[in-house]
This record gives sequence, C-alpha cells and structure tokens, in this order.
Amino acid sequence: MPAPPAEPEDYECCHRGCDPCIFDYYERALARWEAKVREAGFDPAELRRG
Repeated sequence: MPAPPAEPEDYECCHRGCDPCIFDYYERALARWEAKVREAGFDPAELRRG
C-alpha cells in the first residue's frame, strides 16, 4: 500500500486565508488515498495507526 500523504506542519501555512490552503490540498490527497485503500479492501484508519 502507498503511504498516506504527509500532513503539513502548521508553519507551512501562511495563515492568510488562501483558498485553497495547503491544508485543503492535504485533505483532498488524504481522501484520494483513503479511497484507494478502501478499494484494495483495507481500512485506512487501521493503516494510519501503523
């Protein structure tokens, strides 16, 4: 299984209200990763726990 996307650190955000924000990109990437994991028959939450 591919590794989940790395969550950005708070300092990586400029806090100017960008749309989309770096955290928006992360959430979208995480959703895509979770969908791929589910399609493969695994539980994304279980894989993220390690």
